[in-house]
Amino acid sequence: MDEYEYISSSQPDLEKIWKEASFLIQKTMSSYSYDVWIGTLKIVELRGNTLILSTPSISSKNLILKKYKNVIIDSLNKVHSAITSVELVVPSSEEDTEDDKNVQQTQTTIPKRNESTSFNAKFTFENFVVGPFNQFAAAAAKAVAANPGKSYNPLFVWGGVGLGKTHLLHAIGNYIIENNPSLKVIYTTTNNFTNEVTAAIQNGKKGINDTKNEFIEKYRTCDVFIIDDIQFIINRISTQSSFFDIFNELIMSGKQIVIASDKMPKDIEPLEERIRSRLESGLMADVGIPDIETKIAIINKKAQLERYNITRDAVEYIAEMSKTNIREMEGLLSCAVFYSNLIGSSITTLETTKQALKDRITEDNSEIDPNKVIECVCKFYDIKKDDMLGRKRNQEFVIPRQVAMYLIDDLLPVPLKAIGDIFGKNHATVIHARNKIAEDMANDKKFATRVNDIRQMIKGK
Repeated sequence: MDEYEYISSSQPDLEKIWKEASFLIQKTMSSYSYDVWIGTLKIVELRGNTLILSTPSISSKNLILKKYKNVIIDSLNKVHSAITSVELVVPSSEEDTEDDKNVQQTQTTIPKRNESTSFNAKFTFENFVVGPFNQFAAAAAKAVAANPGKSYNPLFVWGGVGLGKTHLLHAIGNYIIENNPSLKVIYTTTNNFTNEVTAAIQNGKKGINDTKNEFIEKYRTCDVFIIDDIQFIINRISTQSSFFDIFNELIMSGKQIVIASDKMPKDIEPLEERIRSRLESGLMADVGIPDIETKIAIINKKAQLERYNITRDAVEYIAEMSKTNIREMEGLLSCAVFYSNLIGSSITTLETTKQALKDRITEDNSEIDPNKVIECVCKFYDIKKDDMLGRKRNQEFVIPRQVAMYLIDDLLPVPLKAIGDIFGKNHATVIHARNKIAEDMANDKKFATRVNDIRQMIKGK
């Protein structure tokens, strides 16, 4: 008798069995986890009571067996009671590669990760608040972390200062280290990378080759290379040359590269064209400015992690007062909580928050009020105030009305509801107007110039 005996003389419909089992499995996990792990499995064959499935890589095989093996077997058994076990296989080239690693590791311990690979333990995917402004970038980062070198290589994450790019980079590193500890992950900033290049060159001129060799070996042997603030590579010829060589070698070897910048590659000037084309060769994902709802969610998450006791209206006030980025917003939260503790209050309220942040408003707009903003906008667009505050929906009135809402919110510490009351609109309408003007300014430089001209008019400059 053969080593494996089939369940019956007639082969069951494996495709149908797996489809029904997959439906049951999907109910037990998030759609993302299902798509990344279970959705990538393919049927190979049935051997006795064991269903053989293929998975793209050794790393995914190990994680699936660790986290999802039981649920897969239980679901299969419910659909076809004779199937009692499951086995995962990967392409032979992947197996060979992993076997080589295992042989090396039987002779030595798992390689010690480089000192540059020190990720902030708080920067995880679980602690990253996802909203419309960063949903695409977060999904791409999770996919890369789940299958390094297999999807979206390189991954280029870009966006303004303090919007969460570094959090995503650390989350990728933390995830890989936890689920694939044998992989060598290197995280660095462009400034640190430049310092290493400079040291290697200087020591080379002195006849000291060890530093240069260590530098080359460090990067060429890594499995995942994560570099932050790539925009600072401009005007650094030696850094660009070293980065170009490392980039090419890692990509050709199937190693994962993740890059972050506050600008798109086309806007990084001056930059060698060959570097620019490499940066644009993979997936580019942007991280935008969060809307008010996401800001509130981010503050609540931060408060939960730090065990802050803060009231809802205080959270909303901080979210509305934060105009630039998440980092600033978290700073305002910390300041408010510190002040509450300082005066002996166990709860951070709206009143204590306003008191704590009264000196954190960056501009002195004490002589500006909503009426002055409205008057300046009306003067600029040459319309009457009654039409501005009325209900006419002509384009010549709608745009100035939205601009006025945007500038009141931007220049003054006025709650969104109060802004809505001025115009006879609700909270949601003010949010829509503010976000639309911000988006139009980002996409239309001429329009942005007009809005900034009105801003200067309001300030009397």
